[in-house]
Order: sequence, then C-alpha cells, then structure tokens
Amino acid sequence: MTDVPLFQFALRDGLSSDFLPRQGTPLATGWDVRAAFTDNKDVSIRPGGYIKIPLGFRVFAPSGWWLELRPRSSTFGKKQLHALYGVIDEDYEGECLFACQFMPDITNLHTDITLSFGESIGQIIPVKRQLMEIQQVSNEQFAELCKGRAAQRGAGGFGSTGK
Repeated sequence: MTDVPLFQFALRDGLSSDFLPRQGTPLATGWDVRAAFTDNKDVSIRPGGYIKIPLGFRVFAPSGWWLELRPRSSTFGKKQLHALYGVIDEDYEGECLFACQFMPDITNLHTDITLSFGESIGQIIPVKRQLMEIQQVSNEQFAELCKGRAAQRGAGGFGSTGK
C-alpha cells in the first residue's frame, strides 16, 4: 500500500461540506468540484462568453504535489463549455477557479446557458511534481542530439504521425 497524500481544503465561509471535492465512483481518477458563485445564485453565460467560476475552496497541497484542474465530460457534452486545463500549484493559496467559454452549436447561437450554484463543473486530479534539470545547448548540439536518437517524427508536429 502506498502513502496517500493529504490535501487540506478550506471552504469559503457559508459553504457546506458538499463543496469539498468528491469522487463520483470509488475508481474515478478525478474528484468532482462544484460551481460556488459568491452570491450563491445561478449565473447565465452568453454564447461566446468567458467565465471564471469560483469553486468555493482553497487547498493546501502536501509537499511535492499539485492538482490538475480538468473539465468533466459533461462540461462539454451537456453544457458546451470549453474548459481550460488548470494547474493548482503546491504554493497557490487563493480560491480555486474554473475557467471556461460557452461555445454552443450553430443551432443555439442566440441562447444563453445557465450554470447552477452547486452544479458539478470540473474535476481535480492529484499529481506528483516532477523535477527536471535545464541545460542550454547550441543549435548544432541539438541537431547532433536529434541525429543520435534517430526518431521517426523529427520536427513534424500536429498530425504528422502515421503519414
């Protein structure tokens, strides 16, 4: 059995423990987080509109850990919210926010969407921080490193594999 990291959450005053992150199922990778608008009311978003949704908590991450903030599948599938992936660093002490944009399909371009107070909107995933060393090399040294690896992809980017 491995050690389980302890993340400590401080809820905004007036919020119940329902706003603590929760796993949807015992084997879920992410812990669901909820929209905790500061006035405890629902919020409407216009098509194309951006919003930063307060999650109602601050988190104290254990040493060497951070949280990845991701959308739930229903965030896009049911709400057409395009969410930013977020990083909640170990040393971040402010209230966590979920950023997204409402991008409805072409048939609903004039219809706002309402997000309900307390609605599950995203998920957080604990991640062990990785360290890396940085070394500057010349472009010639870089070319030699790449030549020695003899990778198939090379400088090909988006959509370049399998061609």
